[in-house]
Amino acid sequence: MDVTDREYERSILFLRTMPYRVQGNAVPGSCISFALILAVFAIAADPPIPPVTVCEILADLPAHEGKDVAVLGRFSFRRDGRWIGEQTCDPATTVPPVLWLTEDSAAGPKPTGSFEFDVAVLNKKFAALTRRTALGKFRFGNPEYDRWAVVYGRVVSRKGDAAQKAPADLVFRGDGVIVFLTTEK
Repeated sequence: MDVTDREYERSILFLRTMPYRVQGNAVPGSCISFALILAVFAIAADPPIPPVTVCEILADLPAHEGKDVAVLGRFSFRRDGRWIGEQTCDPATTVPPVLWLTEDSAAGPKPTGSFEFDVAVLNKKFAALTRRTALGKFRFGNPEYDRWAVVYGRVVSRKGDAAQKAPADLVFRGDGVIVFLTTEK
C-alpha cells in the first residue's frame, strides 16, 4: 500500500513540474519546426498547371512536341478510339483540330504532386471553347460520348498516314489524369 502512495505522489509531482518544462523548452522548438515545415511545403509546392487548348497546340506543334501539358477540349469516345479536339480553330488550321488519346500506364507522364489547374486561365479558355465547339447530340447511346475535359499528357507528333486522322497523339497515364468539366452550375 505504501508503494502505491509513493508512486501516486511521484506521478502528481511529475505532472505538476513537467508541463512547465515542456512548454518552456518546446515552444521555441515547435515554432522553428513549424516554420521549417511551412518553408519545405512552400518550396515544394508546384505552381498550378495552365491548360492549353487543342488549337493552341496545333498552332505551334513543333514547340509542344514531347512536352507534358494539360489539354482542354471536347473529349470524344467512340468504338474506334478516344480523342480530344475542337470543331474549329481561330485562326483556322490546315489539319483536323484533334489530338488522338493514347493510354500508356508505364510511359505516360505523371502529373505534378498537386495536379492543380490555373483556375483563371481554365475558366477563360473553357468559356471560349464552349462558344466555338459543341458537344455531339446523339439519338442513341450514352451522353458520355462527348464531354468537356482536361487531359494531362505528352504531345507526340504522328507520321505518315496516321497524321491524316490526327496530327498528334496525347499520350496519357490513365483515367486518373482526365478531368471532366461541366457547364452546369
